[in-house]
Amino acid sequence: MHNRYALGIIFRTPEYGRVKKRLALEIGAEKTLSIYRAMLTTILKKVVNLKYIDIYGFYDGSFPEEAASRFSEIPLVHQKGKDLGERLYNAVDYLYVRGYGKIVLIGSDSPDLPPEYISETFSGLDSFDIVIGPSEDGGYYLIGMKKPVDFLFTDIPWGCPDVFKKTIFTIKTQGLSYYLLPRWYDIDDLKTLKRWLISVEDKAL
Repeated sequence: MHNRYALGIIFRTPEYGRVKKRLALEIGAEKTLSIYRAMLTTILKKVVNLKYIDIYGFYDGSFPEEAASRFSEIPLVHQKGKDLGERLYNAVDYLYVRGYGKIVLIGSDSPDLPPEYISETFSGLDSFDIVIGPSEDGGYYLIGMKKPVDFLFTDIPWGCPDVFKKTIFTIKTQGLSYYLLPRWYDIDDLKTLKRWLISVEDKAL
């Protein structure tokens, strides 16, 4: 018997030249690959400790052998869909048809995301249709819902600074209730990478 709550991590398999391309322009593909591996490992280690939640990894690329061996308790599912919207929707649908009543998706770009934000999302879904965490770059770092909602993932300008704004507009237009988490940041460039590394150093002291 599984839990009724599921958390899906959306990520790319760490492969040279395929991850964090903006950051790679600043520090090179080799260093970027190493950083991305560390980001993914950090987020997986963090969520594995969450209680009463089943964790799934949805990967893009070849099968992530390293993640599979280090985190054997996390089922890994290949992403399906032509664009990010389809992939997100299909991940929610995959978990919904398996009986989960609350479903949350996060990416691997916020390795120091406070775990309490994830817990707050599952609590928020008791009272709201959608829970969403806005990111500082105009997107969102987390979205939670109780069932697949296809219009949340269609006609969204993925990769642009209006993703969050457009998503909220769609939620309001469709008459759904929503709850906002605090703003957080994604690691996309050298500036945000340094922000994460400073926070790691501070926690190590």
